[in-house]
Amino acid sequence: MKARSLLLPLVLMLGSGAAQAAATDGWYTADQAAQGHQLFNNYCAECHRPDLTGAAGPALKGDVFNQHWGGKPLSDLYGFEHSKMPAVNPGSLQPDQYWTITAYILSKNGYPAGAAALNADTAKGKVLQKQ
Repeated sequence: MKARSLLLPLVLMLGSGAAQAAATDGWYTADQAAQGHQLFNNYCAECHRPDLTGAAGPALKGDVFNQHWGGKPLSDLYGFEHSKMPAVNPGSLQPDQYWTITAYILSKNGYPAGAAALNADTAKGKVLQKQ
């Protein structure tokens, strides 16, 4: 009986820790993705369409995105964006703007939001999933 009474607080502590960990897992914040939507419309939608289905540039969601970027480090996607986009003026945005646009693209591909904004530190070690 005594062991059981000691286990309950431990289980509750572990459960709340797991809930906290789940709340902080994710790839970006919801606010960051919302800001990324506006930046995407300003700098990317002309070539990739507002719905990310592609036009002059490739689709940035769905099968095309997953076939190209799935299995690759998130840093590869960011590096490409930073060095090659927008096509008319590559590298012209601030690093945080690229991360914010990336957050929006990830949100449209089903990657979950979390408590931490996407940036160079939070992106370390993250690999895009093949879906």
